[in-house]
Amino acid sequence: MTAHAIRRRADSRLVPAAVAAGVLGAAGAGWVLLARRMAGMDMSPGGDPGALGWFAVTWMVMTAAMMLPGSAPAVVRAVRDQRSSAGSTPAAAPIAAGFVVAYGAVWLLAGLAGYACVQAVRALDLGALGWTSAGRYLAAAAVVGAGLYQLTPVKRRWLKRCVTPEHHLPRSGVAGALRAGAGHGVCCVACCWTLMVALYALGLMSVTWMVVVTVLIAAERLVAQTVTAVVAVAAVLVVLGLGIAVAPASVPGLTLLPAGHSAAMGMDMSMR
Repeated sequence: MTAHAIRRRADSRLVPAAVAAGVLGAAGAGWVLLARRMAGMDMSPGGDPGALGWFAVTWMVMTAAMMLPGSAPAVVRAVRDQRSSAGSTPAAAPIAAGFVVAYGAVWLLAGLAGYACVQAVRALDLGALGWTSAGRYLAAAAVVGAGLYQLTPVKRRWLKRCVTPEHHLPRSGVAGALRAGAGHGVCCVACCWTLMVALYALGLMSVTWMVVVTVLIAAERLVAQTVTAVVAVAAVLVVLGLGIAVAPASVPGLTLLPAGHSAAMGMDMSMR
């Protein structure tokens, strides 16, 4: 074996490890920023997501923290595919960065769409959606619904595309990485949007619930027995939803609202 071949083999092992470490490092930095950003915030279920600018920045940080751990294999795969095409060895960092930037952009668009929906409902000022009225049951239905979505063919199809894409990722430099990242982002949003709705119902500003949802997302993507993981996630969500409906005080980590609170789904939050 020539020295060049030895270097290529070593490179093929070290680069994926370095890319994975970088992605997980970015996720870790996201968690640090989230912990600081959420300090002192109201962590009750539902409610006002705050000013658009504040929400957009927070959503992007939250996406990095919650989604990158489960998407690390996809980033590594994009780098590996492009570096192995036609024997070329382009720099890994621009490819990984392009993939992550496009992936995050798709999630930002999804977050802004959700933000618009929430603000439209809140503008109606429906007292019936207060926590002591229908809000509690609406939150419970959102969490149970996320659990039931886990069991649908649509969920299975999108999850399969997230874990094992039907085709190789594009192999055309940074432009290909951007395209691949956007494609993976679409799969990820279609696969996980109900989990993010459940997070809103449980407490969007709660780091505890962010961690729980992150573990659920990573588990269904990284555990070898994917079907078992998906069913387990569904069971967890259904139990949580039923707990919110029947006995919210017994749900660990759920921040209950003061009696008489009238905000939609139970929370009114002032952004500082």
